[in-house]
Amino acid sequence: MMRMLRIRSEHHFSNVMASAIISAAIGILYFSFDPAPADADPNDMALVAAKPVPIPVIAYKPTEMSDSKPSDKPGEAKQQAQQANGMLTGRMAILMNQLLLEKGCRYLETIPDYTATFSKQEYVGGELSENQVINLKCRHKPFSVYMKWIVGDKGQELLYVDGENEEKMLVKMGGLKGRLVPTLKLDPHGSLAMQESRYPITKAGIKALAETIIEYRKKDLDENLNTECVMIPNQKYDGKDCYCFIAHFANRKESENYRKSIIYIDQNTCLPIFVRGFGWPSEDLANASAEELDEKTLIESYSFTDINLKSELATTEFDHTNSNYRFRR
Repeated sequence: MMRMLRIRSEHHFSNVMASAIISAAIGILYFSFDPAPADADPNDMALVAAKPVPIPVIAYKPTEMSDSKPSDKPGEAKQQAQQANGMLTGRMAILMNQLLLEKGCRYLETIPDYTATFSKQEYVGGELSENQVINLKCRHKPFSVYMKWIVGDKGQELLYVDGENEEKMLVKMGGLKGRLVPTLKLDPHGSLAMQESRYPITKAGIKALAETIIEYRKKDLDENLNTECVMIPNQKYDGKDCYCFIAHFANRKESENYRKSIIYIDQNTCLPIFVRGFGWPSEDLANASAEELDEKTLIESYSFTDINLKSELATTEFDHTNSNYRFRR
């Protein structure tokens, strides 16, 4: 009799342990999974995450000068040939870069809000981050930003509305951390908020990016810096006709952070849709090829695709109580 009770007891204990293990496994899966609301946009999910971030190929070769007419002025024949192909160089290219972006900013001032897929990769904290893909909603007045990560910190959400939430940005982590950690309220310019970004959330979006580049172009012109710049027309990015601007900066004294920049501007909207910045190389890259140099010195890469300038976003899209968001959980 005692032996039968002991066998039953051991059998019961085994069943309890098995159930506990299964429950724990289900719990881990549940907490790690970021469920989508029933009405979620399918673009938020794996379809967008699986789409590779397009990298433009610059279709540019130096113009052959053999057919150019002789010129008494050095460099004039080369400049004439380039202009015949729609290219601009030097100060003219720098000025055109500035003027196009200023036109784009004026256009954006007529657009109340927009949505886009925002991709970024940044050198922060001594290392280059993995590429992050983010669903972006942006409103200009009052300035408001909602982001949801679909590649990178998948499921993470961020909300910032100028004048609300005590001027703090709300961050809800993705995955298991989001289940265990409550919504964070962070100073947009504080050390925690800036740990994973080169710019504060107050500088997010297409307009802020354009304004930042404009300031650099004004400095190039006003201070008569030795920046080499070329504008290449008829380029493509994400299926859009673009102007491509490539700038090389003379030295660290004139440009502390940037050695080179590549900017693609949509010909129709004059908005920057792809921007890459490269820093100065270390001594061990003295003999590196141009491709390796760019790969090793990339400090920031930003792109905007799937831009919808007619989104007509409702006020609730920037409300932390929105039932599709997780800030209250």
